[in-house]
Amino acid sequence: MKIILTVLIILLSVNAVTSQTKWKRSEAPEQPLNLFRSVEAVSLPTSETMKSGDIYFHLSHKFLIPVSEGFEELFGLDGGVNMRIALGYGVSDDLMLILGRSNFDGNFDLQGKYKILESNSAGFPVSLAVNGGIAYSSKMAFEPEDKSRLWQYYGNLIANARFGNIGIGVVPSFLYNSFIPCEDCQTSTTLGLYAQYFFNERWSVIAEANPTLNGWRRYYDTYSISAEIETAGHFFKIFVSNNVYTNMSHWLSGATSAFGKGDVHIGFIITRVL
Repeated sequence: MKIILTVLIILLSVNAVTSQTKWKRSEAPEQPLNLFRSVEAVSLPTSETMKSGDIYFHLSHKFLIPVSEGFEELFGLDGGVNMRIALGYGVSDDLMLILGRSNFDGNFDLQGKYKILESNSAGFPVSLAVNGGIAYSSKMAFEPEDKSRLWQYYGNLIANARFGNIGIGVVPSFLYNSFIPCEDCQTSTTLGLYAQYFFNERWSVIAEANPTLNGWRRYYDTYSISAEIETAGHFFKIFVSNNVYTNMSHWLSGATSAFGKGDVHIGFIITRVL
């Protein structure tokens, strides 16, 4: 199943490159390109930022019981959830800051995203951004003696492009102190990939993968499939994923269940820009 998802992302990207359809917003390069419109795909960031002074609200839930438990557990909806709530602020049109809190391990995270460039000069719109953050786990069941191990650090390089109705993203990421309970401090390097197909201004679907290239991983690489609805400043995403973590410092370290075996979980994200 995970091979099928990876192939889907690749096929969407290849189809986009070979498509002759021009993106309608390319005629006004002086305006922001808004390749993805939302600041995140599913869990990986896009290169999008907010306008200066805008406020961003984020709420996400991931249900802990897998869909495979069936109707008896209402396909996972009867179980507990990992959730995250966050507020962001547009410092400038190219810089945004987000402060979030996840109930898993009482995790607080502060991250900043800066858009380096966006261009339409090559005949198709592209943009680059960097994202970095720091996270602190305040409710560990077994805290390490070295309290500095409660802190985690991560960074993402984000490359986005759009071809017609298809947006693609490549997001290499690095995580320091990948798993706090480990005796020695671990690191992880991953290569995030996603593709989003826009049916119209409101509806789209997203496929996302984040394989670990080097370092520590929980058990499995992360894969997600999502539907996205945009309306009046809101983004609503409902998805299935084998990763139940909501904050970047836990999510980048991998998943505890196998996507290929159908061990997926339902989740949703609601965001609003004010």
